[in-house]
Amino acid sequence: MKKSVLFICADQWRWDCFGFMGHKHAKTPNIDKLVSRSTAFTNHFTNIIPCGPSRATMLTGLYPFIHRSVINGAPLDSRFTNIALESKKLGYQPSLYGYTDTSYDPRELNKNDPRLFTYESPMPGFNPVCHLPHGNPEPWANYLKEKGYKVEKPIDLYRCPPAKNDEGFNYKAWKIPTEISDSSYLADRAAMDIKNSKNPFFMHISFLKPHPPYCVSEPWHSLIDPLKLESEITNEPKEDRIKLHPLLKNIIEYFENKKKSPPEINYSKLTKKDISRIQAVYLGMCAEVDFNIQKILKALDDSGQADNTMIIFTSDHGEMFGKHWLFGKLGWWDESYRIPLIIYIPNCKQQIIDPMTESVDLSPTIIEWNGGQIPPDWNGRSLLSTIESGKSMFPSREFVIFEWDFRELYENNF
Repeated sequence: MKKSVLFICADQWRWDCFGFMGHKHAKTPNIDKLVSRSTAFTNHFTNIIPCGPSRATMLTGLYPFIHRSVINGAPLDSRFTNIALESKKLGYQPSLYGYTDTSYDPRELNKNDPRLFTYESPMPGFNPVCHLPHGNPEPWANYLKEKGYKVEKPIDLYRCPPAKNDEGFNYKAWKIPTEISDSSYLADRAAMDIKNSKNPFFMHISFLKPHPPYCVSEPWHSLIDPLKLESEITNEPKEDRIKLHPLLKNIIEYFENKKKSPPEINYSKLTKKDISRIQAVYLGMCAEVDFNIQKILKALDDSGQADNTMIIFTSDHGEMFGKHWLFGKLGWWDESYRIPLIIYIPNCKQQIIDPMTESVDLSPTIIEWNGGQIPPDWNGRSLLSTIESGKSMFPSREFVIFEWDFRELYENNF
């Protein structure tokens, strides 16, 4: 019998911000419930940052030093196959809800093709049923217009109140109600299609949150008390941070340059109070995504296909979360590279897997689950035997492979 795949990815969700991981403040009851019947890989790592390269790696099964799409905008060679193209060979029509942030091979396009001017195209092979890239979430913008909201440019929806000159962060709730937020819109659309599905499917759902901007609607904005977080933040003087690594001087200068800083954070004015508020908002965004994931899982149960579906939850990369007073994803730290991975397969026991796994392992796992042949040049290895038996047919990894292309820092600071 043909099987289904529900492949959920959140953007910039670090590995430890979950209740099941023992985080004291994270509110993730629905993902925690999924873990109670799934395999959770607690030492899972992305192979590269930022978004486009990490997704290229996850969806092609290739290490970055092979596919070479290593920064947002670096083309992905069209000769490489991917999980969507391989799944089409097996009779699936992989559908995309959200985005893959793919940069197209210019040799395959004419000079006026709009895909030449963005790194946010859908990856070849996916049917972009609901394409919501960060730079142009047009379907969501049209939905908001139908609800009576005035939207001049879709990208304006992600412009949160900037920090003022004398403050590090503008701690205000997002103006768009959570019932019609981007996370809610995406989950509602995907849930509707799952509930109405009659045949096995391959669905890739990619949430933007908890990726910046660091703002979220109520009740999530006030869910976490920043005062409970502030006492856990270490005050690291700039001089001490710079001593950690020669490159940190350039990273700090990059973040403190107002022209280069995200508009919602004024890094040169950050205080412990600001950092605790940003952390609280981030955890609120995680909670909102968790709430919406439950809609998708319920729709799967209502569709009658839950007993025939692999469910995957992961992220593309992590979040510095104020470590060394830095935010976003960069550098060589676990905060940036260590990410969640939860895989549910019917009739398999709940278990926690500690040996290291990598993003390149996801595509081979999906292909084996669907009964296909894993391309021989893929670098990842299927995790299916580990999930089914609790033991891997491969020896445990002693290390994981990752890259960080810091040319943006080099070009602007060296």
